[in-house]
Amino acid sequence: MQAFSIRSFTASDGVEMAALVGDQGSPLFLPNVYVTFSYRNVGSSPATIKKVLRTLGMAYLWASARKLDLHSAINSETFLSIEQCEDLALFLRLDRASQDRELAMSLEELPSRVVRLEQVRGGFHHKALELTACSAEEGAYRIRTVAAFLEFQLAKIEQDLARPAPGVSRQKVVHPSIRRFKALTPRVSSADESDALEGMDEVTMAFADEIFDPAAENNPFSTDFIKHRNHLVYRMLSDNGMRRSELRFVKVEDVDYARKRVRLRVSKTQARTVPISNTTALAFHHFIVEHWSNIPARQRAHCYVFTTVQGRQICTDTINLIFRTARKKAHELPKDFAPHALRRTWNDRLSTKIDKAPPDKRISKEEEEQMRNRLMGWKKDSYMSARYSRRTIRVKSDQIAEELANEIAAGRKKDDE
Repeated sequence: MQAFSIRSFTASDGVEMAALVGDQGSPLFLPNVYVTFSYRNVGSSPATIKKVLRTLGMAYLWASARKLDLHSAINSETFLSIEQCEDLALFLRLDRASQDRELAMSLEELPSRVVRLEQVRGGFHHKALELTACSAEEGAYRIRTVAAFLEFQLAKIEQDLARPAPGVSRQKVVHPSIRRFKALTPRVSSADESDALEGMDEVTMAFADEIFDPAAENNPFSTDFIKHRNHLVYRMLSDNGMRRSELRFVKVEDVDYARKRVRLRVSKTQARTVPISNTTALAFHHFIVEHWSNIPARQRAHCYVFTTVQGRQICTDTINLIFRTARKKAHELPKDFAPHALRRTWNDRLSTKIDKAPPDKRISKEEEEQMRNRLMGWKKDSYMSARYSRRTIRVKSDQIAEELANEIAAGRKKDDE
């Protein structure tokens, strides 16, 4: 059975890229062409591309376990059968442990006598009770991703078919196998509002400000280089809510120390320029002059600000590790204190600042959404601002509901007198 992995590299334009490769290190043609056209060329982040490739890799693992040449199958006239698509959908809905067990069993010889109908239709070797599924959200994402990939390949095949006669239109018909495949997408129930992740409160942020200070006694990091680098990571994420994937691609020339601005060249959505505070500008200047400049020039020729002490550009996992270490050493920090939590926190703070403005200086709802979309890098017509304002909306609604409850109680008490 063939193995698949994701290989990362830096393209000629300086942007991180990823490719799905086989066990011999050769890139798989169809998945990599697909993500180039459908994701990289429209500005998707490296993290998004890797997630898509990882999902497509699962489909190729399934095909390898079933001794099926997926490349040939989806380019043939017969395509994939309904039974095969059902089997693939069920495989994608398994968690990693169950997938590994199923793949391990596929290496063994099957008994010659068929004892279960599921072995004929689905091909699974384990009993249903022995297999555990991933979350509904993850399963739905995997099936939608692979379905889009299959539909992309079918569209390419249709382009090579003979053109219909004049006056006859070619109707786009969903392939029955893909229709059945998509029908097995698990339903995702809407999450309870109380379960939604929100930004950090100001008490938590004040404590985080303290422990990330390089001069603090309870700073959880080891060397001066790492303390000042991690402090700058925390400050930049806090100041403007940029993403991890945007932060790691910031170069020295992207930071305008005098104007206190940072240019985000590489973005999941839209490149933009965002502000930083005086404190962050000073932290940047100190880190560059006192620490980053001590890295040998050849090792920092790429000019990325956030590196290891040897000059290698840090990855998103390193940024996650910074916050995990802070949580582990400082138990006062909640378990959801993470890089993306600072993005939600920034949105809460923006809402609070707008609400505190005098009525004559308060901006309209439409202007607020445009401002938020620009600073966050969302499209002008994006609805993401509502998702990231969840904590502010909850606090306001709770406050109004509490006032109403007190008014109702006061009215009843007056009626009873």
